[in-house]
Amino acid sequence: MNCNYCEFRCQMPNSLCKMYEEKDGQIVEKYPHKWCSYHPNATESIPIYHALPNCQMMEVGSFNCNANCAYCINARVATIPENGLFLFDFTPERLAEMTAKSGCAGIHFGVNEFVVSLPSVLAAAAAASRLGLLVGGSSNGFMTPEAAELIAAKFSYLNISLKSFSSEYYQKYTGLPSVEPILRNIKYFADKLHLEITTPVVQGLNDHELPAITEFLAGVNPNIAWHIFRLQPQYKMEGRVPPDINELTVLVEKARQKLPFTYFSNFIGSPLDNTICPVCGEILMERICRSSCGAVLLDNYLNADNRCARCGYQFPLADLNKGGQK
Repeated sequence: MNCNYCEFRCQMPNSLCKMYEEKDGQIVEKYPHKWCSYHPNATESIPIYHALPNCQMMEVGSFNCNANCAYCINARVATIPENGLFLFDFTPERLAEMTAKSGCAGIHFGVNEFVVSLPSVLAAAAAASRLGLLVGGSSNGFMTPEAAELIAAKFSYLNISLKSFSSEYYQKYTGLPSVEPILRNIKYFADKLHLEITTPVVQGLNDHELPAITEFLAGVNPNIAWHIFRLQPQYKMEGRVPPDINELTVLVEKARQKLPFTYFSNFIGSPLDNTICPVCGEILMERICRSSCGAVLLDNYLNADNRCARCGYQFPLADLNKGGQK
């Protein structure tokens, strides 16, 4: 029997992520409703820039992954067995209730790849929806069409990590065999919910692909938010030199000519974390980076109807309570 949650479609009992098994003719989780972390986090730190500005989400993670990225910043939870972690056992209802009591707008599934715990994620998403909470997540995008459909039915937004435009890169540095399922899912989710993209750059390995990724994303949605991160050397890449900020800035500014909402984050004081009006150049949303992921919103200069105060440009800020911005 094959698992149909991610594109590996593992033949049981050999689940690559070690999170699923076959039982009574069904694929089930080995560790249902077990989480390794939960904490409030600002949407800008996820990062989500074009929805829920200055809003808190309860970020929840399980453990293990279907990938093995050579530069994983969360390798401690993505690559070690469950007996190496302190786990929380929360029913879907309890997780939703804790989120509501915390004052968060909803639950964000991140930290590790949430598809390896998808039944628990979907059950928690359903419980959250019953309390009027939003649900989103961060994913590597390597899920099956069947899983993508289940996710789209429960989630209001996603941030997908498009790590490269090359299957060869994916095979060598992430343990995933192809970029094609990820490109397919980006196109699918762009029509179903609010979608933002993150690309971690390893200088000398995938920085030359940024123009091709720009073309692809512009074809999906020219208003999409694209977050470019300079990879901090760690895990299996500890010996690499961090990408040069000035060289990447040139590439990001070129990308902004076709994708105006391209952001360059994860270094303190980045000038390319602000949202700029593509018509008149006015700052629409001002942010400052103070950590390794995302930023902090300093000010929102949009009018009440999300228009530029100078020229009237209608900024595509998603209203997730009304189904998001397509």
